[in-house]
Amino acid sequence: MATTILTPAENRFLQLSQRALALPGLTRLMPLLRDHPTIKDSSDFLPRSAREALLEQRVDWLVQSSEAWKLLADSPYVINPSNNRLDWRHCALCHKPVRYEYHVVLRKDGHKIIVGSECVKKFMSDEMQYLMTITTEDNIHAVAQYDDLTAHYPQVPEILWDPEALPNLPQTHQRRQHWVRHGTKDTVTGYLKRPQTTLPETQLKPYLTEYDVLTGIDQEAATATQQAAKRRAEREKQLAEEEAQAAWQHAEHQESTAVQELRASAPYRSYLRQVADLITRHLPLTAFKEKVAALTMPASLKKLVNSYQLGVMATEFARTGQIQAARLQIVPRYLVADLNRASRQRANQRQRDWWDDLFNAAIGFDLTPAERTASLAKLQHSWEGQQVPASVYRDCETLRDQLTAGEALPATWPAELRQAFTQRLAVQPANDWVPAKKNHVTTTQLRGLVHENTEFDQIKRAYHRLYALPDGAEAATLSALQQVALRRADAREKRESVTQSLVRKLLDE
Repeated sequence: MATTILTPAENRFLQLSQRALALPGLTRLMPLLRDHPTIKDSSDFLPRSAREALLEQRVDWLVQSSEAWKLLADSPYVINPSNNRLDWRHCALCHKPVRYEYHVVLRKDGHKIIVGSECVKKFMSDEMQYLMTITTEDNIHAVAQYDDLTAHYPQVPEILWDPEALPNLPQTHQRRQHWVRHGTKDTVTGYLKRPQTTLPETQLKPYLTEYDVLTGIDQEAATATQQAAKRRAEREKQLAEEEAQAAWQHAEHQESTAVQELRASAPYRSYLRQVADLITRHLPLTAFKEKVAALTMPASLKKLVNSYQLGVMATEFARTGQIQAARLQIVPRYLVADLNRASRQRANQRQRDWWDDLFNAAIGFDLTPAERTASLAKLQHSWEGQQVPASVYRDCETLRDQLTAGEALPATWPAELRQAFTQRLAVQPANDWVPAKKNHVTTTQLRGLVHENTEFDQIKRAYHRLYALPDGAEAATLSALQQVALRRADAREKRESVTQSLVRKLLDE
């Protein structure tokens, strides 16, 4: 027997509420809901994705819709004076004639509808049903009084109707929360049951004061919970690193001479770097396997690992940020440890490079608005760029001007991104903007420096503007750049042979 997923009244309620809800899933289903008042699980017009969305989210959508409406303050409840049903107006949800009309309005845009009492009870929030009862039985002005009360004391609806209020409050304080809720409700109910213009400030004060205290306790408990979770995560991460290190050391101790030679070989290290680079790009599994297959695998590895096993490790890294390959018992542990270490190092380097590039596109480089927008759009396409909200890129288009004007970084940014920018801002000169310096450089990038500049002093300044390598690497890099500049100068002056002859004489012992 077919099961009804959405009745006509529920359908109509979702359609009327949708304009006030930021629910992309519901918005996508609107054409389907408009064309089909009743939706059953066996309906042939119902795509599987729509069926799953309705089954999974229907209740949540109806609850959020119920909170989008309120009773109309100036005319919440009207009784039709006619005894003839033909003169009665129809409920906007069930379409039945109703003599007892409840006028409700969409909070967002003021759209008004008429709803019968049964549909109010079925579809509307606990808050509206509470006000409906008082309005009908005691005081027609209760809604207007309630609006005035909540405008002065906005925490009252949270106390009365939010079951998730103070979610972190310790058990020992929950009796105080119950006292606040019951006392507030009794006070508000007494205030609403008869027309009056004076707010019950004196009666509410003890409960609202206590609620402020409980809110502070809840926030402290939430902070303590977050800190404890952070400590647990850090400890788990530390333990995982220690286990990985222990596994690597054990493998190091057990490996044979042949394995030592393999791990020390340039082809093995090069292959690891290439695979780690593919893993940290978070490619779809099919694309990852295709690119891995195109790499040149050392012959001694072909009997140890295949594309399926590498795909499993890439999937694990995408999910957890590390590779343990517990399911792959036949893969050598040293290979797993090496690939895990290489992938994590590469991922950290990619993340740092991306932060540098985002900082430079937003602040470090002197770009036109069009160049800055293009640079930011390019950064957004990478995996790292997809991990931050799209609003970050819009903020970055004007961030340099805002910081120059003395404004702070946007508070809505993810904490890691704010920390990365803060670190880079801390080393900026007082009266200028300079690029964030990368901690590594490629041969291609060095060639660019040499081609863009003629003299070594120019090359050196350009290098120091963009890069800051460890001391040893920096000394070797600058020495190489200087030698290239000297050779280019010799070539321009056509004195290479004379220079080389003199160098040989000077080095001849």
